[in-house]
Amino acid sequence: MGRKHLRRRTKKKIGLITLSIGAGLLLTVIIPIWGWIIAGGAAFIYCGWTLIGKHNKH
Repeated sequence: MGRKHLRRRTKKKIGLITLSIGAGLLLTVIIPIWGWIIAGGAAFIYCGWTLIGKHNKH
C-alpha cells in the first residue's frame, strides 16, 4: 500500500466526516422548524374548535 492508497482512504474518511457533520447541522436546523410549524398548526386547530364551540352555544 503506497501513499496514493493512503491518501485516497484519508480523503474518503474526511469526506464521510464532513458529510456526517453537515447532515447533523442540517437536521438540527430543519427538525425544530418543522416542529414549530406543527405546533402552530395544532394551535390554530384548537383555536378554531374553541371558536366553533362558543359560537354553537349561543
